[in-house]
Amino acid sequence: MMTYLYALLLAVVATSTAFNLERPLMSRHALHQPTRTTKLFSAEESVDSLDETLLRINFSVVQGAGIFESYANKALEAVRSYTQSFPFAAVLPVQPLTYLPIKMPDGSPALKVTFLRKKTAEKGSQDGGIVFTSRLVSEEDCDPDGLENYVLRIELQAKRIKEGQTIPKVFSEKQICLAFIKGLSETKGQELLAEGGGVVVDSVFHIWME
Repeated sequence: MMTYLYALLLAVVATSTAFNLERPLMSRHALHQPTRTTKLFSAEESVDSLDETLLRINFSVVQGAGIFESYANKALEAVRSYTQSFPFAAVLPVQPLTYLPIKMPDGSPALKVTFLRKKTAEKGSQDGGIVFTSRLVSEEDCDPDGLENYVLRIELQAKRIKEGQTIPKVFSEKQICLAFIKGLSETKGQELLAEGGGVVVDSVFHIWME
């Protein structure tokens, strides 16, 4: 009887050992490790290396009556249309560049100018750039009598992209920003701003001001 029990015990131990050998080894720490997921970043979110503000323009629109949300969006769209239609490549015909509409991490539309260079084993093709953003910075103002007198303000900013920039692109940045400002006073710029309900430039700041 004892011999039989001893043989049975050996069989159980052998089976358990074989089963454990087939299973992958896992530490106690791994058993309690939470599952990790990899966050995928879209191309539109690859603008987290923004640096100095190169240009800031404040616009305003005075509207006598109407629905604030309607004309506010129309005015903002006019500023964005000017930005998207601006001929950046014509300003710097020798500098290779691209300019494409993107979305910022908060979902707001923007425009990204990317300076290009020849790609090498040590350096990528991106050589810095500029991101143009615009947003509403105020809400409706109503007078005490309840009359709908609105003062709308829009802020446009151009920020340097330092990603990939090994040599400062100050000349290119300056030429683009100054040409962008000048274009606002030209015929096409005035027409686009007029489509927004009479958008006017209130103030301009750029880092090359004396």
